[in-house]
Amino acid sequence: MVDVVVLGHIINEKIIFPDRDIFPVLGSPVAYSSVCMASLGLDVGIVTKIGMDFPEELLSVFKETKVDTEGVRKNRNSTNNELIYDFNGNKKVNFLTKAEEINFKDMPEKYLEAKIFSISPMDYEVSLNTIKNISNLGKVMVVDIGGYGGGTSSSHPSMKNGQEIKEICPYFDIVKGSIEDYSHVFGFGADEVFISNKILEWGSSISIITLGSRGSYIKTRDDEKYIPIYPEEKYVDQTGAGDCYLAGFLASYLRDRDPFVAGYFGSAVTSYIIERSGGVITDRMPVMEEAIKRVNSLIKL
Repeated sequence: MVDVVVLGHIINEKIIFPDRDIFPVLGSPVAYSSVCMASLGLDVGIVTKIGMDFPEELLSVFKETKVDTEGVRKNRNSTNNELIYDFNGNKKVNFLTKAEEINFKDMPEKYLEAKIFSISPMDYEVSLNTIKNISNLGKVMVVDIGGYGGGTSSSHPSMKNGQEIKEICPYFDIVKGSIEDYSHVFGFGADEVFISNKILEWGSSISIITLGSRGSYIKTRDDEKYIPIYPEEKYVDQTGAGDCYLAGFLASYLRDRDPFVAGYFGSAVTSYIIERSGGVITDRMPVMEEAIKRVNSLIKL
């Protein structure tokens, strides 16, 4: 039995910075968040699809961290992409090939007893129908909206009114996105308070918005809080930071259901990820004792 199941495509990625390229690396919200949660001590399973062309060496990190891979399905195509950063840290995703859509029937039966289901697509690969079927299990539902019109998606809503997000919100307890993701959905004028009010109005219970150097903002129906970043001196690579923020959040939330304490865990975990580069590798992931140490430092700020 697993604690958390994460659904979405894992990717064979080329990261292109203004001054260097890194290739091949394992990427995607599913890869980062599952490996990070496993490093923090959770039992995690993934549901994803890859092709026969997917480099086997990129899968070794799942074995190293004991992520359950029974839900890895092999089909014709893998998702291969380029993640391109500009000098200001803004990113765009160029998909070269894509794996097939992920369906409810792709989940191993043992995964159905998980406590949390985290839907973390790259580009709409988990459909609304699949979301509805998972929601019927009655477990905690979490979504990262980056793959539903946000920063990792190949297309964005033509109308800046959030309609695509509005459609899925009623099925999720927790909705997470970056302020960059939401700029594609609501336009660049929308702030975190406006966006979170919409997310809660549309049926979710907790809105998490990561704000880059400003930390993160968490809002529930009863309270709200800004979570600071950990004072970081060794910034190297922000790739995967938001995914690992969610991993830290869920590792804490699974234990005590306090979203604001969980936010501090997310911030602490993020600080470890940005200290190193190289995609999804064990050396970038903290263990729980390390995260707790930084959480304690954050709370004292």
